[in-house]
Amino acid sequence: MQMTPAKIVLFFTCVLVLMNPPLMLGLLGPEGRRAGLLIDESLGTDNFRIAVFGKR
Repeated sequence: MQMTPAKIVLFFTCVLVLMNPPLMLGLLGPEGRRAGLLIDESLGTDNFRIAVFGKR
């Protein structure tokens, strides 16, 4: 399997969105931030981030 530049960019974009959905999707506006908060809550990454860094 060849890793083209487009696939590499897509992979890192997906990783960034999964790490902090409200921040990354918030770039798309208030609806994106709201969707990011829903994703964040359903994945449980908000609790993980609070446990690791101590704040939201």
